[in-house]
Amino acid sequence: MKTFKILAILILFLMAVNTLQAKSVTAPPDTLRFETAEKDTEQEYELLILDPGFDRWFVRNSKPMSFYELSYLENWNRQLAQQWNTKLGTSRRWDCAPQTYLDYDPRIAYGKELNYKLFFYFRYMHERCRIFDQTPGEWR
Repeated sequence: MKTFKILAILILFLMAVNTLQAKSVTAPPDTLRFETAEKDTEQEYELLILDPGFDRWFVRNSKPMSFYELSYLENWNRQLAQQWNTKLGTSRRWDCAPQTYLDYDPRIAYGKELNYKLFFYFRYMHERCRIFDQTPGEWR
């Protein structure tokens, strides 16, 4: 019986510690990440966007992928990624400051789908936070 009481107190203590750790305030999670998956001899790239509001915004605001040329998307993504990286951690709003360095290499062929989604993520962030100095004319 005494062992049962000690075990119950220990379990309650561990649960309380876990609850306190879960409530602690931390920096926002990274919301943008490239992942590489190798298939045979070619590499595939995937863009992971963990921002909960992006998907709904994307469905409402995106144009068809065929509307854009790949070179247009690559050119703007190169410029916007450079601006993104210079703004790392500089915003006073924690929800608007880029948290992750974006290693966008213009020499890598990421494909149209990834470039398209990245282009619209940059637009989404610009509409929310006005973080870019230069943007495509269609964004104004």
